[in-house]
Amino acid sequence: MPVKILLFLLSTLSSIPGLSESLPSIPDTIFISEYLICGPFSVGAREGITEAIEDPTALKPVAGDSLNSGLVQGGFARWRPVQTDSAHWLSTNYPDVRWDTIQDYYGISGLATLGYAYAELYLPHRSRALAIATRIGSFTINDRTYLGDIYGNNWFQTPVILDSGLNRLILRLSGYGDQRVRFLLIPAKTPLITVTPDITAPDLIADTETRTYLGIPLLNTTTDVLNDVKVLVKINSSTVADTVINNIPALGVKKPALSVQLPALPYDTAGYQLIITVRTKNFENSDTIKLRSRQLSQPHKCTFLSTIDSSCQYYAILYPRDYQPSQTYGLILSLHGAGVEASSLVESFQPKDWAFIVCPTNRRPYGFDWQDWGRLDALEVLNAVCNSLPIDQNRIYLTGHSMGGHGTWYIGLTTPDRFAAIAPAAGWPSFPLYVPNFLQRSIIFSEPSKLAVREMALRTDNTPALVENALNLPVFILHGADDDNVPPIHGRTFALWLQTLGYEYRYKEVPGVKHWWTYPDCTACVDDPDLMSFLQKRQLRFPTHIRFRTADLGQSNRSYWLTIDRVKTVGRDATVEALATDTIIDITTSNIVQLTLNLDRCHFTKRQIALKIDGRILKGKFPDVITVHQNANGWHFGPVRSSAQLIKTQKVYGPAKQVMFSPFAIVYGTRDQSLAPFLYHSAVQECLRWWLIGNGTTEIYPDTGNFPLNRNLVLLGNAVQNALTGLISNR
Repeated sequence: MPVKILLFLLSTLSSIPGLSESLPSIPDTIFISEYLICGPFSVGAREGITEAIEDPTALKPVAGDSLNSGLVQGGFARWRPVQTDSAHWLSTNYPDVRWDTIQDYYGISGLATLGYAYAELYLPHRSRALAIATRIGSFTINDRTYLGDIYGNNWFQTPVILDSGLNRLILRLSGYGDQRVRFLLIPAKTPLITVTPDITAPDLIADTETRTYLGIPLLNTTTDVLNDVKVLVKINSSTVADTVINNIPALGVKKPALSVQLPALPYDTAGYQLIITVRTKNFENSDTIKLRSRQLSQPHKCTFLSTIDSSCQYYAILYPRDYQPSQTYGLILSLHGAGVEASSLVESFQPKDWAFIVCPTNRRPYGFDWQDWGRLDALEVLNAVCNSLPIDQNRIYLTGHSMGGHGTWYIGLTTPDRFAAIAPAAGWPSFPLYVPNFLQRSIIFSEPSKLAVREMALRTDNTPALVENALNLPVFILHGADDDNVPPIHGRTFALWLQTLGYEYRYKEVPGVKHWWTYPDCTACVDDPDLMSFLQKRQLRFPTHIRFRTADLGQSNRSYWLTIDRVKTVGRDATVEALATDTIIDITTSNIVQLTLNLDRCHFTKRQIALKIDGRILKGKFPDVITVHQNANGWHFGPVRSSAQLIKTQKVYGPAKQVMFSPFAIVYGTRDQSLAPFLYHSAVQECLRWWLIGNGTTEIYPDTGNFPLNRNLVLLGNAVQNALTGLISNR
């Protein structure tokens, strides 16, 4: 596969001190009892705007100073002192803000805001520390910005550097309405921390020896890159993993996937202790976690090696009732809602005698809304399960609740040929329709041509535009009539669209229930009997009539026996409709240059037929796989003739995030020595972000280093700052 490169061209950057020095840790926990707070300031939903003022790193506010804010009565937000409570939580309680009025007028979008909290602290000497930044997206210490624990996981700690003398701290307080956050600085007592609460581990299946994976996050609290770190894993005095880890970034994290051989142990409700020992030249530490012991018939977790970034991920699974390995079963792939663990969702189902139930993770409880890496996670779990269990490929079903309901729409409509039916519950259609984005500054102020580029990149997020792809995909829509989280208007609207198209669907709205409900017999809404009956009766069709639309060949380019290989104009939707009879395959296309037909399963391939594409007829007895292309003279057999011009293909299509859809490395520039520390700091923060949001792992290298040639590259620094960027800057 071609290597993809993503560039961040950073030309006007402030530097940070080098990381080559050996720094002591702060000796005790630092609590901040009082902040100056200012806000709120309006931001557009999902715009990515993290600042309401031009340069917050230059802030030195004084109580009573003011900043313009359209959300505050009178138009000005003033800096005011606010004390933390006894547990060190800071609450904004913004004065003179009429939240109800704002929400009545703008809806929940009007509550998307940003504020600032400012504090100063003095240290006698330069030191290291670990920041606990609960519910804080990011914070700045002096001129260095760090990632916070936006989800409030309580296990995420950010290694930071504190200067001698004055340190200025700025917390960014983002979210909907008033905020409640917590910030502490604790000692970095050891050079390396095994973050045990975030270990990705499987369950032990009773009396079963298993070769699988273990994801162990190692947090480096020092200012040196750590190499030759030995990791030893034992269970019941038996060694299950013994390996060496290198290139753990300074003040950063690495979560390697360790291959482990779990022994066959008897079922024990108390579980088994897993002892993890980490050893460096000058340090050794052991931690213990507990692995659950489960019977095969119980819901349990399985781990696997992700092809996205070679990290360890898990899925939860519930085997069929009275499971027989010699029998084939259906598969229900169920997607969880925001903030829900896959291991919790699987507990909501009763075992079926006809299907496995499998719950992927979306990479994290919030993850990626089942788009991008969340979509890839669901599909690679689907592939892994189908390759290891007796699954009937014609009886694979997709369902999900809330955010998982959105994922059901999204994944189902982008890959309709993978599923016999889908069943979104309490699902929302798209980001702009769920939390409208009309307050984004870019929408208000940007030139239309620039907005068009962004909308082109985001076109794949527009799930409603893909409803026509459900021609051969039966849909069961489930919604609570009193849902105040995802209002039923979303489910009703999808039902209307499907009805307008004449497609097969069923809409069930349950009176008197909200977002999540349980029936009187204790059946959870995701296990709704009508929904399950609907799925059980469907099998994957091999259709003679196909409608398919895609905005991104890299994400979705196939529907049943049709594959779109190339488009005329990147950024425009490609559509195809095909109707096959015993004598002709009639195809109508839009924005397609090359198309492949896979006819090996078609009933009409044994006889002489005609192929009609956009009115042009091609005759012959066709092979199982036919590729056709279009030029100025119409459609012809064979692929497009090769050209020296670079073209976008399904494997290298973009947008930029596709770089991180397969294993990647971050390469920072060293050409400008004054900026190299900043670029390295930026790389470390991106590595931390990938771990926090995507449960991922990656590598960081200098542009002078020996980095793997089989990885995509994310380059930090422009052509002056990064040698690799310089090599390609004129191409």
